[in-house]
Amino acid sequence: MPHTSIDAQFDLALVSPFLLQTLAEVASDLGVSDERLCLGLGFTAEELQDPAQRISYRQTVAMIQRALAALPERGLGLLVGHRNVLGTLGLLGHVLSLCRTLRDAFELGRRFQHTTGGIALCNLIEGPQESFIEVECRLPYADIQVFAVEEFFASLLVYNRTLIGPQFQPLRFEFTHAAPSYEAEYQRLLGPNLQFGCLHNRVAIASHWLDVQLPSHHPVALRQALSLLEAESAQGQKTDLLETVERAIARDLAQGSPIDKVAGELNISSRTLRRRLGEHGVTFDALQDQVRRARAISLLGNPDMPIERIAEALGYSDVRGFRRAFKRWTGQSPSACRDEAASAH
Repeated sequence: MPHTSIDAQFDLALVSPFLLQTLAEVASDLGVSDERLCLGLGFTAEELQDPAQRISYRQTVAMIQRALAALPERGLGLLVGHRNVLGTLGLLGHVLSLCRTLRDAFELGRRFQHTTGGIALCNLIEGPQESFIEVECRLPYADIQVFAVEEFFASLLVYNRTLIGPQFQPLRFEFTHAAPSYEAEYQRLLGPNLQFGCLHNRVAIASHWLDVQLPSHHPVALRQALSLLEAESAQGQKTDLLETVERAIARDLAQGSPIDKVAGELNISSRTLRRRLGEHGVTFDALQDQVRRARAISLLGNPDMPIERIAEALGYSDVRGFRRAFKRWTGQSPSACRDEAASAH
């Protein structure tokens, strides 16, 4: 169980019902009733039909883990993501469909992703030939992280092909976890270009896709929809700030992200950033620990990655400092956490 001090968002009801509703549908098709998945969690399968409903991260983790236990080694995240449509993103999906280019759609998707109530954060890293969409799940459970990454990438493929057309094809998918027993499901839904045991969860695309003109672009309708989305987003400014800071920390994790640097990126002073985080009941150090812990658990999912390499990727100059921090976060050593995750499979 996570430590309260670095899980300020864990009990907040921010998760969209769409994710769990689709999970319930997939599980039901595979023979597990939605009543069984929701039992005792504080909501019913019918309540997941209400788009205004929000579920806490704690409840979300419990339901996903229950589904994974009932249907192990099936690639549930892939199946859920593959079933999504742009409308699953609510108003943001409508805005994305009206964008001029895929780059514009990615930028707005990143900026407003907190309005969708998902459990993963994404970032676009542009390069001259190749660009990357990176994704991370901050929830500190290896099985939830794998599920979230599977769901995100399968959804991404659906959304991009909806926006551009069936010709859209990524160059490759990279995953931090080891190849699962159901790798064939990855190949069926994502294609053959898969790499496991990597330093990041990301999809590589040819950069020229970013400038493709989207066929459903409509400037006037986009302005109208965007103003509605901005009004909706204003209600979620708390999560927006936390996600922005987390993303800035994650971007330079190996080099370290001092608060002065992150505050500079946000065009505010470090004192102002500390005060604004304090208004939300969190500290910069706590958020940094949260990002590091989630990344550590993700990388530990690859049994072939040395602990020393993980420590380096998290910005620790020596492995002892990483081991001490991990023990403080989780109550166990990195090796014990890795062994526990391996035995669960």
